Amino acid sequence: MTLSIIPFDAPLGAEIQGVDLAAPMTPGLAKDLRAAMAKHLVLVFREQRLSALSYAAAMRSAFGALVPHILDQYHHEDTHDVSVISNVVEGGKSRTTKAPAGAYWHSDLSYMAGPSDATFLYALEVPSDGGDTVFADMVRAYETLPESLKRAIEGRSAIHHMFGGKRGYEAKVTLTPEQAARIPEVVHPIVRVHPVDGRRALFVNPGFTRGIVGMEPAESDDLLHALYAHATRPEFQYAHKWRVGDVVGGDNRATIHTASGGYTEPRTLYRAIVGCGAPVAGARAA
Repeated sequence: MTLSIIPFDAPLGAEIQGVDLAAPMTPGLAKDLRAAMAKHLVLVFREQRLSALSYAAAMRSAFGALVPHILDQYHHEDTHDVSVISNVVEGGKSRTTKAPAGAYWHSDLSYMAGPSDATFLYALEVPSDGGDTVFADMVRAYETLPESLKRAIEGRSAIHHMFGGKRGYEAKVTLTPEQAARIPEVVHPIVRVHPVDGRRALFVNPGFTRGIVGMEPAESDDLLHALYAHATRPEFQYAHKWRVGDVVGGDNRATIHTASGGYTEPRTLYRAIVGCGAPVAGARAA
C-alpha cells in the first residue's frame, strides 16, 4: 500500500492511510511519518492490530527511542516501554483516581529535563460514548496571542513538576519516594522553538507548570491563566473519538492534550512515549 496523509477538517491532525504498523518500518517511511508529525502535530492510524511488543517496536522504529513512564506500576508486563491506561479492574492495571488518567490539559513529561517528543496511544477497548482525547495546537495559540501577552512572556521561563500545576489532582496518583526522587523541578522557556521546523509554540500547561520564574505567585497565576484560556479555545482543538484499533500520536513539543470522561464502559489504551533526548533550548534545573 502507498502512504497517504489526509489532513483533518480541524486546526490540527491528519489520518495516515496505507501503513500497517505491524509490518517492518523502512527508513523512508519513518522519515515521512516524522515529517508528518511535525507538520500536522496529531497523527491517526486506523484499524491497527498490535501486541504490546509490536506496538513498541513500531513506535521505536518510526519515531525514535521510547521512554518508560515514571509510574512503573502501570507498565505492561511484556515491556516497560508501554503503559496501560485502563478502568478495567480485573486487568490489574486500572486507575483508581476520581477522574480518568490524563483528565487535565498537559504535555506528557514536560516535567522532565528532556521532555518527550510525542505520545502515542493505541485503543484496545473503547466506550460507546465519551472518552475522547482532545488536542490543542500550541503553535497556533502562540501565533495568535495578543501582542501584550507575547511581550509579557518574551524571554521568560516557567517551572514544571509532575504535581506543579493547579489542575488534575483528581486524575493523578501518589508517587512513591523513589518515583518522586527521580523528578525534581525543572525550568523550561515559556516559548519553545520546534526542533524540526523552527516554529514557536507555547510550552506551559495547567497540569505540570508550577509558576513563572521571577514573578510573584499571584502575577504568575494570572498570566498563566490568560495563556491557558487562549490556548484551549475551540478553534485550536481536535477531539479524537476513539475506535478499537486506533493509534493516535500527539507532538508534545507543540500540543497539549486532555482525556475526557463521561463513560462507565471499559476503556483500555496502550501508551508509548517517544523522546526525552536533548533538553529544550534554555532549560535548566530549578
